[in-house]
Amino acid sequence: MLRPRLRIPRASSPFALPASRSSTAGQLLPLAYRSSYHTVPVLENIPEKESEDGQKYRSIDGFLSPMAFTTAWDYYQTHVLSNLNRLCAETNNDSLLLKDVVLATARDPAQAATFNYASAAHNNHFFFKCLSPTETKAEDMPAQLKDALVKSFGSLDALKELMINTATSMFGPGFVWLVRSDRPKDPHQFRVLTTYLSGSPYPAAHWRKQSLNTATDVGESSERGIQAGKQYLENSARGAGWNASAYKKDDFAPGGVLLEPVLCLNTWEHAWLFEYGFGGSPKSVLDKVKGGQAGVAENQKSGKEVYAERWWDFVNWNVVDRLAFPGGTKI
Repeated sequence: MLRPRLRIPRASSPFALPASRSSTAGQLLPLAYRSSYHTVPVLENIPEKESEDGQKYRSIDGFLSPMAFTTAWDYYQTHVLSNLNRLCAETNNDSLLLKDVVLATARDPAQAATFNYASAAHNNHFFFKCLSPTETKAEDMPAQLKDALVKSFGSLDALKELMINTATSMFGPGFVWLVRSDRPKDPHQFRVLTTYLSGSPYPAAHWRKQSLNTATDVGESSERGIQAGKQYLENSARGAGWNASAYKKDDFAPGGVLLEPVLCLNTWEHAWLFEYGFGGSPKSVLDKVKGGQAGVAENQKSGKEVYAERWWDFVNWNVVDRLAFPGGTKI
């Protein structure tokens, strides 16, 4: 009988992975999948630490403890990628990047499980790659990004409040995204959107074909149906008055717009419940934040709200800036 590779942390080191399994990317995956394409990447933005007994681990002091970090990243990412590799074995999806797997399977109900695991892994990695190992100040973000966000939301405080309140209000797990939305004559606008469960923020992943248009009875297999569908897709995706010569054509869902995610907040329970609990943060966490005195106001908030507030203080705004303006794009 095969024994599961995922181990319970040792009592002597309740948070650390065994040193031999945390040093390189891919070694966290079960042995049968180590030759597969999709492996757990190394988080270069969060350096490894070493415990007194020589165990390697990662954590973000004041935000995610070693056990919380290991659970939300190492264990969870291993789980979803192991299942993804099982489903992708000996298929074309095995050689694709995670985002490409998401886009390739989103519209095929027969590949719903593959989509779910690929999207979950992609979203979780996106969340972690935008984190800083130390506290940051939003006011110190690159000037171009700051100006664009203020233009879109009125102020940085307004954006912070919107993302935290949106995350707190979500009744169910998912992600809160900051996205760059490019529309004709109005480029580099930023918006906040949510995706639930393993939902994807990419507009090309939001449309599944149906074989019959119930309003017109024009099937997709007929030439008339194909042309009507293409025209409706283009018009609805770009809105009235769009200039075809100045707008990139993408295969969007009806009503979709061109956008690119630049930041996300993970609201799945495995990301915050261990550290923050249901109703307010554990005193051990608040002590670090308050210098030894856990605040009454924080304990009156939900654990997810306190988690979201702490997350804002650990966003790597330089990473967000590079994602928002790739190649040094100017507004």
